[in-house]
Amino acid sequence: MQSSKVLLKLIAYKGYTDLFYKYSMKHILIFLTSMAAITASAQPATTKKEVYCDKTEIIASVLKGRDYEESPIWFGTEKDSKASNYSLFVNQETKTWTIIQFNKETACVLGAGEGFTILSKKSYI
Repeated sequence: MQSSKVLLKLIAYKGYTDLFYKYSMKHILIFLTSMAAITASAQPATTKKEVYCDKTEIIASVLKGRDYEESPIWFGTEKDSKASNYSLFVNQETKTWTIIQFNKETACVLGAGEGFTILSKKSYI
């Protein structure tokens, strides 16, 4: 009789251990999967974007010309690069804008749109 009680306790203990192991492994697997998903979504992404490029003087003259009448209001130079400059052209009346990246020979339109808000009234030009 005593041995059957011990055997039942061992079976119950083994069942509890298996149950504990099963659910522990399930939670560990869920945790690891969640961490992998969070890590994967936190990685920066690189994309390719088609841009229009032409000679710098042509891009500048088109933007300043009759069709767009945009003027450069901002100029920036990429750090540690003598070749890459950026400029923002705007038309205050039509609210169109164009941002370009350029060097002495080539300019590329990185973005253009309609509508903008000037955040500061202080002139930097």
